Amino acid sequence: MQQSKALAILKSGRNVFLTGSAGAGKTYVLNQYINYLKQHGVPVAITASTGIAATHMNGQTIHSWAGIGIKSHVTDRYLTSLRDKKFFRDKMDKVKVLI
Repeated sequence: MQQSKALAILKSGRNVFLTGSAGAGKTYVLNQYINYLKQHGVPVAITASTGIAATHMNGQTIHSWAGIGIKSHVTDRYLTSLRDKKFFRDKMDKVKVLI
């Protein structure tokens, strides 16, 4: 798929799983999308699964953003308890797009 088509799908508001080999332009497309969201005043949380990936987009790990921290495993009970935590609810209420 071309980068322009992937960007158009992102801009349409649909959920997207963006994948590809190294150098395919995933970060480039995401940075274009992030700029688009910011220009349109859409609150966005920029996250990634690893610290290295997060730094390429000036974001943070999903665990850090959500306040989960480093854990060897996360139980269903813990995930359910997050709904009761004010910091987590505030983050979820403020963001419209989670990358």
